[in-house]
Amino acid sequence: MASSRKRLWLRCDLARPLSGWPLSAVYFASVPAPHLDETVHLLSTVPEVRSCSITAGPHNVVLDVWLRSLADVHTFEAHLAQRLPRLTVNDRSVVLRTTKHMGRLLDRDGACVGVVPLPHYTDGPPRTA
Repeated sequence: MASSRKRLWLRCDLARPLSGWPLSAVYFASVPAPHLDETVHLLSTVPEVRSCSITAGPHNVVLDVWLRSLADVHTFEAHLAQRLPRLTVNDRSVVLRTTKHMGRLLDRDGACVGVVPLPHYTDGPPRTA
């Protein structure tokens, strides 16, 4: 579950290779700060976008997307450029294989074969000396 502004969402993921969207790509982009909220809101309506993160640094937006084919990497980027002119894609990477996702170890077909427990912090992360 994710929490933002006191709203909870239950997230259920599936084996990407079986979803009809077998290709995963990550786009590293930048948006001028005054337009960041509007751009991220618009990105939340794009079906291919699985995750959109605001980060610090020269690439202040990181997108994790699922696509149908390798050719869609360019097509998707062109779609972004047309729909979101303030978004500049600075770099992109195609994910060749996902071995772990949301605390689950995955086989080549994307099925769960093990668990890697995620740490839960009630009072924040542990402090180091």
